[in-house]
Amino acid sequence: IMNMKGFDGDFGLERYPMFDARNLGAQVPNEELIAKAKAANADAILVSQIVTQRDVHLDNSRDFIQKAKDAGIYGKTILLLGGPRIDHKLALELGFEAGFGPGSKASDVANYIAHAVAEKAK
Repeated sequence: IMNMKGFDGDFGLERYPMFDARNLGAQVPNEELIAKAKAANADAILVSQIVTQRDVHLDNSRDFIQKAKDAGIYGKTILLLGGPRIDHKLALELGFEAGFGPGSKASDVANYIAHAVAEKAK
């Protein structure tokens, strides 16, 4: 999803001129991710959960949602979850607006964000 070159002809979010996509790297603490998103007045936050041992990805996702609520961005900022063990249903159960798992392309995520931002602007 965050890959300038893209994959299979589908470019990463950084290539979309209408997005200011920022890749903060791997293993960014939830507090830091939320703080940077707030400072940037981000419309959306994409969380990628790769680590799945002992359901760490689920615990971290729940923690992220709680911290988003504590920070006052829950319901205001579009919160998306993705990763190899994530699907849309699970993301919704965890409190995210949408989930993107195996087979998802950057264009799928870009399309979702564009429509969600337009809806929130109404």
